[in-house]
Amino acid sequence: MLEFQSKRSKTATFLEEVAEFDFDKYYTTKVRIACHLLVWAVLSSFIFLNLLFAYGLNLVAAIGFMGRSLVCNASFFYLFFYFFIPNTLFKNRIVLALLSFIFCVVLWLVLNHYCFVIIHNTIHVNIASVRESVRFGANQSLLEVLSPKYIAAEFMLVLYSVSPSSFIKILFDIIGFYSSIFKAERKTNQLEIEKLNLESNFLKAQLNPHFLFNTLNNLYGLALKKDEHIPDIILHLSAIMRYILYESNMERVLLTRELTFIRNYVLLEKIRYKREKKIILDIDESNVDNQQIAPLMTFVFIENAFKYGLKSGKDSFLEIKIFVSDRIFYFSVLNDKDPTYVYSEEKKFGGIGVENVKKRLELLYPGKYQLDVDDKELSFGVKLQIEME
Repeated sequence: MLEFQSKRSKTATFLEEVAEFDFDKYYTTKVRIACHLLVWAVLSSFIFLNLLFAYGLNLVAAIGFMGRSLVCNASFFYLFFYFFIPNTLFKNRIVLALLSFIFCVVLWLVLNHYCFVIIHNTIHVNIASVRESVRFGANQSLLEVLSPKYIAAEFMLVLYSVSPSSFIKILFDIIGFYSSIFKAERKTNQLEIEKLNLESNFLKAQLNPHFLFNTLNNLYGLALKKDEHIPDIILHLSAIMRYILYESNMERVLLTRELTFIRNYVLLEKIRYKREKKIILDIDESNVDNQQIAPLMTFVFIENAFKYGLKSGKDSFLEIKIFVSDRIFYFSVLNDKDPTYVYSEEKKFGGIGVENVKKRLELLYPGKYQLDVDDKELSFGVKLQIEME
């Protein structure tokens, strides 16, 4: 069985679902403010409950210490993430970003010092060890707080205090960044698909008159001979033109419709060649019910086989085989090559049309297809396998 390079899960991963969320549409200024207030309320509540029940502080003291954490952490958070980061790190000023971080740490320690002063002077702390810590912090001078020794000693305390809010901010920014990349890639892929559709339509615009001209010439020749098959040929031609005009622009079509188109096309092409030309079309439709495929995905290979094959006289041949097994679409085409015929690079490799098909496969069936081209001295073959959806 075909081994594909990678297989997407039928259910999108959590990151993919988050990435598809339209942040710009829903994360408005009001929503942003509400989210910030909610996060600070939740974090402050955890601190308050921890002080009240784990440490056993009285209600007023717990509120005072909660307010101290909120003032210090929020000041650090908004100054660093919303002022310094946009003006330093986002502008590749790495040294300034590090200095601004140190400044915010110092600011946190200064605010913490003055909060201790306020708590010491206005609130009775019922736990002796906590009351002593408040007294020690309040009695320090500002110069002692600003000393390198004190900053280094309290550095981990600051990191511990600001880490919850900082983690939420960084995580949210990563998700937003991932979402923007995902949307940009999706937009690029959509533009690429539209470009390929334009190229495909352009190729069809070139193909249709050429194919129609050859078919009408053949019909004219048969009409002169009063061939009884002319009505059937006209019906096949009408079915081909109807499919190209009305169904080939769809993203997916029923596989049965695509196979009918291929069968009609091959039948009309056979008219151009003598009966000794070995042209075989083997289509097994036993497992194609309700299966869908991108239209005209194999047409370029079939067209090229007729255009550049069947040139080696009596030994010329063209074989097309199509079937579906275990939800995998199998297509192969093999034609002869005339060793004396000089193929241009465009003819040798199929030109723009084949490159167009490769791009369509990569965009419409990423990781779900395998395309093999076998270019030998006396034959040219293409094998395509697609995992059906």
